[in-house]
Amino acid sequence: MNMVVENNGMYKHILVAVDFSENSQKALEKAQAMASQCHADIELIHIVEIPVYPVLEDIAVMGMPGLWDEELAQTLLETSNTKLQKLANQFQITNFKVIEGIPSSDIVEYASQKQHDLIVMGAHGVSGIKLLTGSTTNSVINHAKCDVLAVKL
Repeated sequence: MNMVVENNGMYKHILVAVDFSENSQKALEKAQAMASQCHADIELIHIVEIPVYPVLEDIAVMGMPGLWDEELAQTLLETSNTKLQKLANQFQITNFKVIEGIPSSDIVEYASQKQHDLIVMGAHGVSGIKLLTGSTTNSVINHAKCDVLAVKL
């Protein structure tokens, strides 16, 4: 888990994972402040989690189509890309990407592939079942090869 950070121990490549919540807005503000101090570049990422619904046997027997289709997935991706582009423009960030996948693993994978040395994301308060199963932020903290900053609201 050793990652060499250039520039006297300061970060150079910051990945900010956003979900368009108030928490991720705060995380982005914090990342931008850090980036200006470190002269680091920022990349935004948003993961669109495409839900998978089990098709009940009764529905399948009746010959009804599945409960999920590509058109709906494409709409979600396009809407997310528009929102991310607007956020990127607001913060004057030119590097951003929307990916279809599972946030807890794909944020870590993307950061590793692109050699980011810091992941910044909002820390969401967890309660109930989320506390038992673990949050996306917790999973990223535990699996990332680089530093992770979880920003509280």
